[in-house]
Amino acid sequence: MAFIYQQIVDMARIPLNDADKARYSDAQLMLFANQGMLGLVKRRPDFFMGQFSNLPDGNALLTDVFPIDAEAVQLLADWITGRAEMVDDENANSGRAQVFVNMFTGEAPL
Repeated sequence: MAFIYQQIVDMARIPLNDADKARYSDAQLMLFANQGMLGLVKRRPDFFMGQFSNLPDGNALLTDVFPIDAEAVQLLADWITGRAEMVDDENANSGRAQVFVNMFTGEAPL
């Protein structure tokens, strides 16, 4: 099943408790998604085998198709969640945000 970025952003909203989109705009979460994709290119270039001539450039839109296998969908959603929580309240949520970022970087068990 192919995913679009809007679906991944919506997935990230679940642990953020932001289904009504009151705390974070789609644009803000999409910015984090684009940052995450650039991180994936750096950390997991194997995800992009056969696509090296068309790597993510950080300008994807919500309506764009997610360019790699579905196994990375939750990984990117966790990154978006962690980045959003780091911005939200660095003192109250820093531990929780770090867990999501660690899942992205592979430094914590899933």
